[in-house]
Amino acid sequence: MPKPKTARPGTLSIPSTSSTAQIYATIRQALLDHVGAQGERLQDYVGAPPRVYVHSQPSPAVFPYLTLLLSRTAQAAFNGYRETAVLEVQAIGKPESQLVTVESAMDVVDQCLLSLTANTMNGLMVCRARTRDTIPLFTDPAESSVVGVVARYDLYLWPNVLTSR
Repeated sequence: MPKPKTARPGTLSIPSTSSTAQIYATIRQALLDHVGAQGERLQDYVGAPPRVYVHSQPSPAVFPYLTLLLSRTAQAAFNGYRETAVLEVQAIGKPESQLVTVESAMDVVDQCLLSLTANTMNGLMVCRARTRDTIPLFTDPAESSVVGVVARYDLYLWPNVLTSR
């Protein structure tokens, strides 16, 4: 049975911070539109159509792919007008020979997100920092041929709902 979709085609207005779904769509589109320092694009590593998913990949998985996970917090210091978010991006490949591919995909993600400033009439989103880790290979009984890179990006969000008060 297919997973439910969070948004139907044509229902999202991007770039926007009007909803969590639109924040994900804005980030995903920024990743897909970005051209790296050497002219590379994310699609060069995760295929076309691009395998960039929110929350989890479809089953059965086609490798390599990226998943996006977002955690949002409104802080009292800003009276709720600014949110701090952590975007986790996971690049997963299989077999082990795809490690170079997932590392290269994450290089493009780094270039895009570390320079991200999405300033629109529908809010503001900026990235200020990141951490990045290569996942060690698993041992039995887990799938030992899966490789991955996980990065966490610190974002500041001024969602549309907060900037329109």
